[in-house]
Amino acid sequence: MKQQTHGQIRLRDLWLTHKAGWSFSFSLGVLTVFATVALLAWSGWFISAAAAAGVGASFNYLRPGALIRLFAIIRTAGRYGERVLSHALVLRLLAVLRLQVFVSLAHQTGHTVLACGDRLQRLIADIDVLDQLPLRLLNPLGYASLLSAAFLLLLFVLLPGAFWLIASVLLVLMLAIVIFSRTGARGLVQQAAEEVQLQGQRRGQLLENLQLLTTLLTTGHWQQRQQQFIRLDQQVLQLQQHQQYGQLAAQLLLQCLMLAGLAALCWPMLVALQAQQPFPLEVPLWLGLVLAWLGLSELLFPLLLLPQSYGQLRAAQQRCNALAAPVCSSPDVAAAAPDLSQSMTLEIRQLQFGFQQPLGEVSASFQQGDVVLLKGPSGCGKSSLLQTLAAEIPALAGAILLQDLALEQWPTAALYQQLGYLPQRPYLFGLSVAADLRLAKPAATDEELLQVLALVGLDDWLTRQPHGLLTVLGDYGVGLSGGELKRFALARLLLQKPAVLLLDEPFAGLQQQLAQQLLQRLAAFQQSGILLIASHQQQQDGLFNRHWQL
Repeated sequence: MKQQTHGQIRLRDLWLTHKAGWSFSFSLGVLTVFATVALLAWSGWFISAAAAAGVGASFNYLRPGALIRLFAIIRTAGRYGERVLSHALVLRLLAVLRLQVFVSLAHQTGHTVLACGDRLQRLIADIDVLDQLPLRLLNPLGYASLLSAAFLLLLFVLLPGAFWLIASVLLVLMLAIVIFSRTGARGLVQQAAEEVQLQGQRRGQLLENLQLLTTLLTTGHWQQRQQQFIRLDQQVLQLQQHQQYGQLAAQLLLQCLMLAGLAALCWPMLVALQAQQPFPLEVPLWLGLVLAWLGLSELLFPLLLLPQSYGQLRAAQQRCNALAAPVCSSPDVAAAAPDLSQSMTLEIRQLQFGFQQPLGEVSASFQQGDVVLLKGPSGCGKSSLLQTLAAEIPALAGAILLQDLALEQWPTAALYQQLGYLPQRPYLFGLSVAADLRLAKPAATDEELLQVLALVGLDDWLTRQPHGLLTVLGDYGVGLSGGELKRFALARLLLQKPAVLLLDEPFAGLQQQLAQQLLQRLAAFQQSGILLIASHQQQQDGLFNRHWQL
């Protein structure tokens, strides 16, 4: 069985891709959160110490004030640097992820690509979740761990009586996170997968309803579609509400642990008062520890959301990796390498084609040098047949053999190199003429580009453009008429030099003389291959040596 496996997204690689940058960003973040907690604790100590000193006592406020300003500057500068650097790294990671997913999509046959809404969900929402891995999972865990260790060390030095109590509170928090992650990770992944799947269905249904709005209103089916969309939207809202309940429960747990921590800090003072012994720590320092504990709670709260964030990341990873799943041939047919040294042949055996219901069953055989006219009344399935032959939609039954090898057995890249398909409505990218053409052949020279443009009769059009091959096309550039657009897409296709050329109404919108010239050039260009054209024009042209009637 022939398999094509493309790069799988691994969570650890999301950090390793820019390890140095993320490490520096994490260092800036640690410096920032340390300065934030230190500013809060030191300010509390400063205010309480100044109040305790009173008016009559001498109190040096210059050094504490300087430290407060230093902490504030470090916090502001560190936060700015960390945000700028992390955003730049996220954008780079986003580019890597999108490129990886688009490469996986490009290596799949047309009919294996998912529906529009689900595909948009994976390309937008899922990738946006993945590029947040360092910010939502790794950095919060690192910040909380380092600051907790520093706080425990400070507590061990200043207030040993509360050390084990605070350590127990933090241990309970860590155990809760670990237990919840291990017991509920699978459920969280399934829940996150269900959410993104529902969102993809909702997005796809919304796009479909908007596209068919006029038809649905005129046929009276709008209310039914509207109710379906409302039910789907309610399912998404219920799932999100369930997740919010989980967040509220996490907040409640954290508040209880914070109160337990405050009680642990107050316990040595209560013991000292009950025993009528002096408190081992000055009140301003104790108040600074209390404020530091409260500041630490801002770093501990994201830890309770780690299992949920991890579940969303795993679900997004699995869905994006599904796009890069191996494209396998049928298990019943042995793998074989296509033989390109022989004359090109295309054989169709009892092929049933169509989107849901078969439009007919056809059988035919073509060989090198055939110029075939596919004829039939409108709506008989000529476009569907060409899409099936081009592997854009799956065959409902039967087989298509290229070089005596089923299309499913061909490597995807090699198959699309041999099959060239021009739809009735080709797509034009908003690039320059040269860049758009080179999508078919990146290494093409300017001479090759000029040759294919001349072949389709666009050389005169190009000479009228002031920037030549650098002319920008699309909405923000030069527009093309319907006939020019189709010929430009045909030139892009010819640059690939496919062995089998499948053209759907290539002469629509062209004058008779221009259509005749284009057919002559195509027949000469495709002498070493197979040319199959579905058209209502040029049907009596003698250049067609085969006529295929549907």
